[in-house]
Amino acid sequence: MKNQTVHITGTLGIESQNKARVSLSTSLRTPSQLVTGVSSRPIDTLSANEHSFCAPVDEKLAAELFDKWSAALKTLNPKAVSALYADDAVLLPTVSNLARTNLAEIEDYFSHFLEKKPVGTIVQRNVKKGCNKLTDAGIYSFRLTDKSGTKEVPARYTFVYEFRNNDWKIVHHHSSVMPE
Repeated sequence: MKNQTVHITGTLGIESQNKARVSLSTSLRTPSQLVTGVSSRPIDTLSANEHSFCAPVDEKLAAELFDKWSAALKTLNPKAVSALYADDAVLLPTVSNLARTNLAEIEDYFSHFLEKKPVGTIVQRNVKKGCNKLTDAGIYSFRLTDKSGTKEVPARYTFVYEFRNNDWKIVHHHSSVMPE
């Protein structure tokens, strides 16, 4: 195999001596390309015979997606909550030291968290919009109830959603208690 340069949009001037093969995502491969192959076009740019559809995104959608997640919490059913996450989602939860990187682990986390009957309210939000991607980050407050009573827990959050198979899925969720 002869050495070829692989161009990546936005990397002009970055030179690499390593001419390794680039693994292209499914959306960037043509049917005749191998999973790992060398491309002469930027890997994040559509070719002339490809097309892209971007689902509409705005702050209203961010609020609707959070409300959907909040409604799932109120069911107290961990399967209902974990169903909102993509198969390859990452959850960095508030009350666990473990990163959850698959649906079984995410469901396990919520099976314990839902025992506290959480009710979440957005305090402040910042929305970033992209093509089939939406990031909602800010501060929320949770009302948690257990045997000892009810308490409010302010926390920072980030939800990253992707539009997959005509549905919005959580692909990344980070939540951490506010520092004192």
